Amino acid sequence: MRAKAHCRSYYNGPMYTRLALLFLFVVPAADATDSTWWSELDKSQRVTWLNVAGVGFITVWGTVNWEYGDRAPHAEREGWFGENTKHGGADKLGHSYTTYALSHALSWTYEDWGYGARDAAELGAWSSFGLMGFMEFGDSFSEFGFSYEDFIMNAVGSYAAYVMYTQPRLREVLDFRVEYRTDLSTFDFFTDYERMKYLAAIKFDGISQLKSTPARYFDFQIGYFTRGYTDDENANKERNVYVALGLNLSHLFNAHGYKKTATFFNYVQIPETYIDRSKDLND
Repeated sequence: MRAKAHCRSYYNGPMYTRLALLFLFVVPAADATDSTWWSELDKSQRVTWLNVAGVGFITVWGTVNWEYGDRAPHAEREGWFGENTKHGGADKLGHSYTTYALSHALSWTYEDWGYGARDAAELGAWSSFGLMGFMEFGDSFSEFGFSYEDFIMNAVGSYAAYVMYTQPRLREVLDFRVEYRTDLSTFDFFTDYERMKYLAAIKFDGISQLKSTPARYFDFQIGYFTRGYTDDENANKERNVYVALGLNLSHLFNAHGYKKTATFFNYVQIPETYIDRSKDLND
């Protein structure tokens, strides 16, 4: 196996997560600086420069780490959620979720710069989809190739983000989250699909008939996760769907005034805070 292939197995997902972290932390920090040049830019110019910086970052990173330009442009079929795909489909949900979360991070940034909520949502969705799509475009010039499946899942995440951002009533009821069971011994903790789950949660505090009852402290979850999709050919592969009754952590923290923490739990699911039943689709 070439060292490059090993590098890709780690960086496929972390790159997307690092992009999200870039816009969540680096961009707001830059906006808070005393840079005369940045402070004199209007909101549309800031959006342009932010996306140009994102494209530049991807280009440099891809050239150094993924050998962009090493091959003539080509595409590869990776499959969807089949039993014999590389990750059983967990990576596809990873693409969709990351595009979704990145879109909201960008939309918050754009709204903070003065855009209205709907315009910020549209710009955030297009920016996220464009950056993720540019990454796929770069892949087409490497040994990995352009993935139609990843591109489509990016589009799904981007569109879902736009709908959720522009529909506050829907956001009160529905979350899209990722769960990760931390393992500090694992370096690849962003694409460690052995410990990840992707889910949608219906929050009972967002349902008018239930918001004044004890049910408001709970939510109903439906999710998907895979196990055994590793380099071990003898591993028992699982593709699991599950339903769960969980604690509505965003409600608990919001009720005590921790609004930023509550927002965090709209995107992240904490392990062992729910009771679940699962079904292995490989059985």
